[in-house]
Amino acid sequence: MENPLDWHAEAKSVIDSEISLLNHISISPLTVSDGVYLNIETPENQQFCVLLNKQGFRVVARAFDQDTNNSQFSYETQFALLSNISEGYSRRFNELVSIKLIEVAGSCKDTDN
Repeated sequence: MENPLDWHAEAKSVIDSEISLLNHISISPLTVSDGVYLNIETPENQQFCVLLNKQGFRVVARAFDQDTNNSQFSYETQFALLSNISEGYSRRFNELVSIKLIEVAGSCKDTDN
């Protein structure tokens, strides 16, 4: 028998990795037995309620703290979901990756000397 996932721990991990790229991300007070809801506001000021469960990430409303079951489509990763719903997120993510690559390149040059 599988151990049940700690969905709040999963959600906190997602929040920690994405908080700097979004206007807002938090755990919603809505409850579900096998998952957790996240409130997300994109850089474009669009609000979403997203269900995170064993199927992945699914937009369930275009507002915080609601489940209107907007979509049956689930994304495997938060990156796939967020880059699909927000160009601003994708832009911020790409900028962050560029900065990290420049930092790595700079540290490689420092070790070559």
